[in-house]
Amino acid sequence: MVGDLEKSSFSNIEQQSLEFVKYTLDPWVVRWEQALQKALLLPSEKRAYFVKFNVDGLLRGDYASRMNGYAVARQNGWMSANDIRELEDMNRIPAELGGDLYLVNGNMTRLADAGAFAGQNNAETEGSKVEQITKTKTGSPLLELDTKR
Repeated sequence: MVGDLEKSSFSNIEQQSLEFVKYTLDPWVVRWEQALQKALLLPSEKRAYFVKFNVDGLLRGDYASRMNGYAVARQNGWMSANDIRELEDMNRIPAELGGDLYLVNGNMTRLADAGAFAGQNNAETEGSKVEQITKTKTGSPLLELDTKR
């Protein structure tokens, strides 16, 4: 990696920064972690503790990419608002305000409640006559439904 920036744009400068962390810093970081682990921890402590440098801040992509990734994670239920806020170095939302909820798409319901309402609709309407009539401007019915057979 020569670092020639003569024909550079924002995207390839960002890529160069990521490559610098991956190919230049990462081997050194691993060596430092291993040396600190060996020098500072007793053999009994090594089972419970480890040394790890956090280089996530250096590996952050651009703002739009991070936000899109967080949106996917949040909507698919594998990150809470507080998980995302922690990665962005923001204060936590109190748990009672929903900061630790894991939601799934479907108008953002709680993961524990996903599918809970599907059985309720069938149980309430089963055995009773449900009739829905939608009328046009002229007053003639467009649709009539009857669940009782």
